[in-house]
Amino acid sequence: MMTASTLVGQISAILGPAYALNYSAASAANDVFEGYTLAIVVRAARAAGANVAFEANDGNAATNLIFRTSPGDIFSSKKKYTHAVVALPNCLPLEAHIGVKVSGRSGVLHECDIAVVDQHEARVCRKEKVHPRASKVLIAAECKFYASTLQLGLARGYLGLAEELGKQDRLLVTNTTSDSAARMIAYHRAGWEFDLSSPASAQAVDLEAKFKEVFRNHVAKRKS
Repeated sequence: MMTASTLVGQISAILGPAYALNYSAASAANDVFEGYTLAIVVRAARAAGANVAFEANDGNAATNLIFRTSPGDIFSSKKKYTHAVVALPNCLPLEAHIGVKVSGRSGVLHECDIAVVDQHEARVCRKEKVHPRASKVLIAAECKFYASTLQLGLARGYLGLAEELGKQDRLLVTNTTSDSAARMIAYHRAGWEFDLSSPASAQAVDLEAKFKEVFRNHVAKRKS
């Protein structure tokens, strides 16, 4: 089973030595698991041809990465939270965030552990102090890190979130697994990737491939 320290090492390996992480030995594994999932998003974006950099919520470039460890507003200025800026070929930039609230189809706010948002939308949200709309979120991932089997109730909750955000390119990502949860999610045609038990696992490779496909399709749709 992956530990917080293992995950921190994997994040550093993916992002590169230019970036310092705000995690410590005391960081909760579930928080670092969200950072690890973001790192897989970054690696997938690079594989799809993107240039990826990081910036703080004030718009300045950042090398000291401060990720949220609790739900927050994309426009919050309490700390210099950082996000990835994803520049794909022939596309307007995107932003990849951890732990931001998104306005669902009903208008109700929901936390997205990982949200890849249209950058124009994100900038308007920071300026006007409003929340991103689900329709402007390219990728949303719910991340769960547990020492035991995934509970069916969590899968049910995820299905409600996926319905609110639109099911396309929404995923439940966990380090554990559950056959019944997988069966239920698959039946409702929502996305998932379970059992990321090690960074080199086939599941981690599959998750990166899923993210990469979303980015490649995003580029393809915008070619003239």
